[in-house]
Amino acid sequence: MKKTGILFLVMLCSLGLVFASAQKEANEKQIIEISSNVTEEGQIATQQTVFETLVGEYNQTHGIQYELRFVSGQGMDITNTRMSSKDKPDIFTIDSPADVHRYQKDGLLLDLTPYAKQYNWEGTLFDWAYKLSIIDDKVYTLPFGYEGMVVWYNKEIMGKLGLTPESLTNLASFESALKKAKDNGYIPIMLGSQDWPWAQEWYLSILFSYTGRELLKSTIEGKEKQGWNQQAFRTTVELVKSWNDKGYLADGKSFTLTSDDAINAFTSGKALFKVEGTWAPYWIIPLAQEDYEKIGVMLHPAINANEQPHMPLAVGGMWCASASTKHADISGYILSNMMRDEFQGKFLESGLDIAPKVIDKAQFANLSPIVQEMWKMVNTALDNGSFGYTTWAFFPPETRLYAYEGIVDVYGEKITIDAYLAELQRLNTKELKEGFVPVIPSAK
Repeated sequence: MKKTGILFLVMLCSLGLVFASAQKEANEKQIIEISSNVTEEGQIATQQTVFETLVGEYNQTHGIQYELRFVSGQGMDITNTRMSSKDKPDIFTIDSPADVHRYQKDGLLLDLTPYAKQYNWEGTLFDWAYKLSIIDDKVYTLPFGYEGMVVWYNKEIMGKLGLTPESLTNLASFESALKKAKDNGYIPIMLGSQDWPWAQEWYLSILFSYTGRELLKSTIEGKEKQGWNQQAFRTTVELVKSWNDKGYLADGKSFTLTSDDAINAFTSGKALFKVEGTWAPYWIIPLAQEDYEKIGVMLHPAINANEQPHMPLAVGGMWCASASTKHADISGYILSNMMRDEFQGKFLESGLDIAPKVIDKAQFANLSPIVQEMWKMVNTALDNGSFGYTTWAFFPPETRLYAYEGIVDVYGEKITIDAYLAELQRLNTKELKEGFVPVIPSAK
């Protein structure tokens, strides 16, 4: 055999090996990991199904073999740990716009602007929700879910006490109801935050918003010189501390009881009211019918003459992609297509967040009456502009954190109310100077 023939065969073999290697690489499955904070079985199954559908679509369209790795139950503590390590998920959810600012400052978030433009996020999302996705003119997150703060009540206890939601119109009538519940052996307002410290901000969101929405908005924006030190906020904190001291608020144990303690006390008929947001269907839906039918929903009564009852508004979570992901395109595809109407009914039926956009009313059709009533309240608040401002959606991050941590010290008399408000003011001012830009929609 001639030398040239041998060289030719060697070249053919080499090319064949390269081609085979390329084919093998093209056919190998790549992993796209999505980390979610949900823990309820039905919600996990729903998210898994939706994400599998979207990964399958992307594979079929692009001729790529991605495999979904879906990890649930990853709360903020776990997410914080993972995002500070080399073991980062491709897509993950965090709790609030406040957290987004912190993550973006640390360079942990993928710039999603190209996908936001490609899939027209601005034209799809509510304007206020889309603006919450933007930092320094770039889109870093998909705000997902719109939610609000409501009060759940026990219909049987309400009837036994001779009360109706319609009779609770102002502070005097509400405090009278709390006293009547306490005197008859019931816990007036149930709340537990020992395992979920953020629960303390649920009630603060209602009470600070009810203090005065324009006042709160201008305080967060730094337009009020006295800001958090104003008497209006002092009166509100004095009010909720008095409820804690009188045992109206979880027998004065809201910060030592767990979230399950609070849910169990309410569903077993020991409490008149349960303060929780519109995500509560996750524990209401699985209840036995006789327990389920005892539950009603209402807006919190007014606490002063400044405001009528309204719904403090928020986004349910912020879906992000890691800046270090090697799978940016499929990440952008999944986040953008989560907003499709066909998925919103599935999310609603399992008590998950839905996209903050106008949603076809047919998607609400399969919900139970109490959940339908709740969503009617949410959508009415949005349509009429009768909404307020939750801490986790609109406060600067450090200010928000101190709001719910500091209130526990107020309840325990470790600090004074004046010291609490002074620290809120100091942090709010500091964060504005450091570049935090509040995005707060105007309400009616």
